[in-house]
Amino acid sequence: MKKLTLAAILAISTSTAFAGFNGNTSSAKGGFQQGATSPISVKQALSAKDNSIVTLVGNITQQIDDDEYLFNDGTARIKIEIKNRVWNGLNVGPEDKIRITGKLDNEAFEKAEVEVFSVEKAN
Repeated sequence: MKKLTLAAILAISTSTAFAGFNGNTSSAKGGFQQGATSPISVKQALSAKDNSIVTLVGNITQQIDDDEYLFNDGTARIKIEIKNRVWNGLNVGPEDKIRITGKLDNEAFEKAEVEVFSVEKAN
C-alpha cells in the first residue's frame, strides 16, 4: 500500500513540476507570447520613458541611410531603425500604412528613435 501511495504522489508531483506559464494564448512552437500592445502616437512616444516598448502606426516618409528611416503618423516624426532581417521579405512604400513595434531610445540630449523589432502592413 505504501508503494502505491508513494507512486501516486510521485506521479502527481511529476505532472505539476513540468507545468509552465501559458498566458492567454498558445503557440505551436511553444514559448512566451505577449499580448499585442495598443498603438500610441509618435507624439506620445517622443515623451515616453527610455527603453519603453512602443507600437506605432503610420508611414515611412524617407530613407535616411541603409537601415534608418523617418516615420510619420500625422502627429509628429521620429527616426526608426529597421534591420534587414526585420523586414522579413515585406516591401512597403511611402503610401503604405504600417504597424511597427520596437524599443524606444529616448535618452536626454539626443533625439528619440525606435529600434524596430517587427513591421507589418496595417489594415
